[in-house]
Amino acid sequence: MSDLKQDEEGLALLLEENVNEFNGWRLKNLTLKLDFSGTDFSNKDISKAYLNGITFTECNFTNSIVVGTNLVQSNLTRTNFESSDMSEALILYATVKDSNISKSQLSNTNFMWSDLQNSDFRQSNMYKTIFVEADLRNANTEGLDKSNAYLKYAKLKGTSWE
Repeated sequence: MSDLKQDEEGLALLLEENVNEFNGWRLKNLTLKLDFSGTDFSNKDISKAYLNGITFTECNFTNSIVVGTNLVQSNLTRTNFESSDMSEALILYATVKDSNISKSQLSNTNFMWSDLQNSDFRQSNMYKTIFVEADLRNANTEGLDKSNAYLKYAKLKGTSWE
């Protein structure tokens, strides 16, 4: 089976919201370099999916539920998460530059060591959100309560939290 065929199989499972089946498939195909760039995941519930290391450049996750999802080392550049529930998601060592995360639920979301430059967090609901050593330079944090974020060693230049 070619890599393209396998990519399509995995993507189809995600788009059908068959997270348990996707996770089983993903564990059997850990060495595949998956690229789902440009895909529309809006209004999908893909909670607890193993999406680590996958490229999601310019994807649309608007109004999606990604609670407890593993996005460690994923590329989420220019991705739209507006109005999504990202609670308890693991987004460590990820590239999330130039993304829209506005109006999202970010309770216990972990962005540790991630590159979040120029991303928009306006009107998001944060509670115990982790940004340890994250790069938030020029991110839009206007109106957000800094006390709801753990910011140890985060780069905050150009933000309202600076």
